[in-house]
Amino acid sequence: MLSLNRKTDYALVALADMADRPERWASAREVAGRNDVPVALLMNVLKTMHGAGILRSTRGSRGGYQIAADLECLSLFDLVRVLEKTDQSPDSNGGEPACCGRYKIGRSGHGPVHAFHHKLRQFLRSVMVSDLVLPGRRIDVPVELVSTSRSTGRNGKDIGSDKTNPSPRKFAAATTTVTD
Repeated sequence: MLSLNRKTDYALVALADMADRPERWASAREVAGRNDVPVALLMNVLKTMHGAGILRSTRGSRGGYQIAADLECLSLFDLVRVLEKTDQSPDSNGGEPACCGRYKIGRSGHGPVHAFHHKLRQFLRSVMVSDLVLPGRRIDVPVELVSTSRSTGRNGKDIGSDKTNPSPRKFAAATTTVTD
């Protein structure tokens, strides 16, 4: 199944955490602790976002990170591009995130693959990070769709749904990761 990479997942988690506390500086350890993500990888993600101007930072015992960019203007495509540090040389995939250009596909043939990559880039550009991380703006996804414990039998009937939360009216804020 198609999914965002772990760096993008952690970046969205960190941005959502900081958006919940816009007036406070958040250290990597605090964000990691509140969200159960590995500190080492999160530190690298935060440094990358700082280098791209998405975050600002301050040092010291009360230091940390805050959101610096206007998340209304930052697309998911742009965030993925920053985190994957794509090579923008003429011989590369044109600065596209790896999910959109990791395969060496010539100009001739493979029309369906090119069409898919085009549609994927178009979709990623249309999703603003603000819609994923800002309180009150987060995309609501039914809990049943977030769960990975579902499976279906040959007849298409659900045989492995999570019985602990059967109500379709309950929702969870999601950072739009599509998992296996």
